[in-house]
Amino acid sequence: MDLPYEILVYIFKYLPKSDRKAASETCHSWYLAANDYCFLKKKVVILYKVDLNCDSSPLQIFENSKIVYGNFLFKEVELSNKLNSFWDRNGENIKCLTLQNCDVREIVFVNILQKCTNLETLNIENCKELFMSGCLLEGKTDGLMTDSLTNLKCLSLAGNQYLTDALFSRFVKTAPYLEELNLSACSLQFHLGLVKRFYPPGSNIFENPSESVLTFYFVLQYLVTRVKNIKRLLFSKTLIDGAALKLLSETEHLRLEYLQVYSCDQLTNTGISSLTAHQVYLKDLDIGLCTRVTDQSLVHICSNLTNLESLNIQRCRAVTDTGITELRKLKSLRRLNISQCELISKDGIKNSICFEPNQVLEELDVNSLNLDQDGLIMISENLPNLKYLDISYCFNGVTDKSIQVIFKNQILLHTLKLSHCDKVSDAGLTGMGKIDNDTHDEGPIMSNCNHSVSHNKIHLGSRAEEEIVRDAKRKHEVMRMCEKLSMDSFSGYSLARIKSLKELDVSGCNRITDVSLTYAFAFKELVNINLSRCQQITHEGIKHLVKNCPSIEYINLIDCYNLKDEAIIEIVKGLYRLQQLELRGCNQLTDKTLDGVKNYCQKLKFLDVQGCRNMSAELACTIGVLPTLHTVLISKPGPYISDGVKNRSPAPTFLPALMRKLRLH
Repeated sequence: MDLPYEILVYIFKYLPKSDRKAASETCHSWYLAANDYCFLKKKVVILYKVDLNCDSSPLQIFENSKIVYGNFLFKEVELSNKLNSFWDRNGENIKCLTLQNCDVREIVFVNILQKCTNLETLNIENCKELFMSGCLLEGKTDGLMTDSLTNLKCLSLAGNQYLTDALFSRFVKTAPYLEELNLSACSLQFHLGLVKRFYPPGSNIFENPSESVLTFYFVLQYLVTRVKNIKRLLFSKTLIDGAALKLLSETEHLRLEYLQVYSCDQLTNTGISSLTAHQVYLKDLDIGLCTRVTDQSLVHICSNLTNLESLNIQRCRAVTDTGITELRKLKSLRRLNISQCELISKDGIKNSICFEPNQVLEELDVNSLNLDQDGLIMISENLPNLKYLDISYCFNGVTDKSIQVIFKNQILLHTLKLSHCDKVSDAGLTGMGKIDNDTHDEGPIMSNCNHSVSHNKIHLGSRAEEEIVRDAKRKHEVMRMCEKLSMDSFSGYSLARIKSLKELDVSGCNRITDVSLTYAFAFKELVNINLSRCQQITHEGIKHLVKNCPSIEYINLIDCYNLKDEAIIEIVKGLYRLQQLELRGCNQLTDKTLDGVKNYCQKLKFLDVQGCRNMSAELACTIGVLPTLHTVLISKPGPYISDGVKNRSPAPTFLPALMRKLRLH
């Protein structure tokens, strides 16, 4: 019996995005339910590296579809007049339009804006040819153009180096309700000499905006006129300094909720101090990679911005434990990034976010911090509601013991990153160990692991060889215990406890073997997994991974040189949702892998087979016939050597549309 439409929609609300997408392919009624408006408003149609101007353009699907999509992203495509019929039929339904690195002429762009009359978000990013002439929208900001941008709330012109005051003015002139402005990575000029040159005293800057430069002075004057609506500003990767931020912060009636000034080297404590004194309603602040930020800024932020929910101070290297201690004042903080801050230690963490049990913090990034094992255990025990945790490159802190505590406490995690934590072994991941609060041994923890090794024997091999022998014995012992015991009788805590895990990064954890893939990797919702440089995994482990994690869409196996064709065949046969496959440096793979990809991958979008020297470059090129595939990374073919003589004959020719998908390295 068919379920009513409303019941299907209600059920689908409990499914993750990937499952809902798969369910929509079951039948027509499920397709309609999975594309109900409550889902569609967050769904984005991405058109990346496809030919939109051919007779079989994928846009025809959306022209004839009964489902009305409101969000479109065009990336690295050509937009021409041949697409007018699409804009005629769908333009008025589009709420969010994004063009990234697109080839589009001015007349085509103007036509697009005239047809998209209900736009709420417009992102024109890295489209330099569109702005190069300086004549874009000239004389077009009246009439139909006024209607197109009336409802615009978010505008991004990021990465456009040819943007000027005049071009900026034409975009914002007819957008009276703009709430968010993104000028990141633009050539924004802050020098007062330029202002005096292009805007003499007494002149009306809005009547004659400069067609040569984009000045912060002009942008600031615009913000003054729209001060009651502007809530979110993004000036990342610009030369904004303390003085400019001070002027912005002191703008009368301005009440910012979000500010991103990521990677702004000129930003100083003076600007941060003024920002925190005047913009006390900020909820999200990103000052990552601002190298001049010190503890003084943290004192002002934590004292004044009591409503802050998200803070990023990544690689603010002058910040120490003194500044971090102030974080205990932020009671509403839900997302925190303090990664790559070299002067932060366990003591700073203890006196800040772990000062008392914290039920609010959900996302924490501490990668590359100099933390020991006890520091990570302290984090795990005091932050029980974490959903995102990045502890990559914490070489001394991430051990079998500390991750056991994480597996015990952080059962709500959907993202866990352990990249290059080479002390982690199968014993920790499988739970074949024990948590002993009295021991501080940083080596692998094992229960009942007694090796019958005679201590009277003299080992004649190198230290590296001795470690290899020890790892082999440890692997054998863990495998023996896993086979003997059930999951309920483990003496420790397995990674498999984290049932809702969606993204896992264990790249560079070279002690991980097939034992972990067999007994610890069982996640029905896992979408993204990074196993690069886990060089001990083989076909046996991959077979169990594919069986127990059927929802994987992105898998990274770079430099896993023990993998053979059989392992990749298991992947392409068993992972029906696979979209991205990275096999760079897997030098035992042959053309059988390429044949498997060609025969079984129906949804693959990205393939990397660089450095796979046993593969034919010509055959790798033919993989591009897969309809969904947009990028193939391969090594340059030839010259080949036969009978001691280099064969420099040219590579075979392929269709231009196919070659657009390939990147030779």
